[in-house]
Amino acid sequence: MREYYIRKEGDDEASGPYNLDQITSLIEAGKLDKEAYVYDIDKEEWIPIEECAELMEVLFPAKKKLTLQVDSEEDDEEGDDSEGKKDSKDDDAPEPKQAITVSAMLAQAEGREGDDPSGKSPVEKRAQAAYLGLRFTTLFVLGSAATMVFLEWDLVRTANALKMVQSPYILFAIADLLLGIVLLLQVTEIFPLVRLRAAIGLGALTILFVTSGDPWLALANAVLSISVYFCTAILTTKKVLPFCITGCLGLAAYITLVILPIFS
Repeated sequence: MREYYIRKEGDDEASGPYNLDQITSLIEAGKLDKEAYVYDIDKEEWIPIEECAELMEVLFPAKKKLTLQVDSEEDDEEGDDSEGKKDSKDDDAPEPKQAITVSAMLAQAEGREGDDPSGKSPVEKRAQAAYLGLRFTTLFVLGSAATMVFLEWDLVRTANALKMVQSPYILFAIADLLLGIVLLLQVTEIFPLVRLRAAIGLGALTILFVTSGDPWLALANAVLSISVYFCTAILTTKKVLPFCITGCLGLAAYITLVILPIFS
């Protein structure tokens, strides 16, 4: 997937790289508009987003132009000569178009599918997917932070800061807590960092759990890490929802295997 660097007017530094889904999230959150600049790799220069056809087609799709065709009947009072001309034209005349309902017209004009007025436009669907992904990602990251703390509960109770920072679980807990706080503020710009954390956790924590004889924890970590990654990378509700569900299962396994035994 192609990535872009973005710079707002007046900014000294660019931000990014962002993929199309992330730029869409920024547009929908009101943190970016088409007057911002994107770096064109082909031209090797900064151009306004509104001049980048590839981005404009996705971010600001042109609404469909609807045309109505009214079938008209020829006047029955025309002479035989007129009827002869009409018959000769009928062979080449196009087939009449099917009638279109008002609700279908509105749906097409707004980018919705079908003629259901309650349907959502593509922008609304992406916003809903982004909303789900952000909320569930926040839950998963904070849940992971709590789990990492309880994995070293005895060490945490000693309040020995020097020993705690030597524990990989505590380091992951600190990173997850910081990411979770920023996500609570709805700062989607850190999604790349969240995905990096998920990728590192998938490898490092899985190895730690397997070597320590906890294969179920390793499986729970793998499920949660993969879910976090795709919850921040997908902007389609139908595709992001399964990862929200699997992430909940991974978090539930964390709680069952780590946290509940401490209080039982």
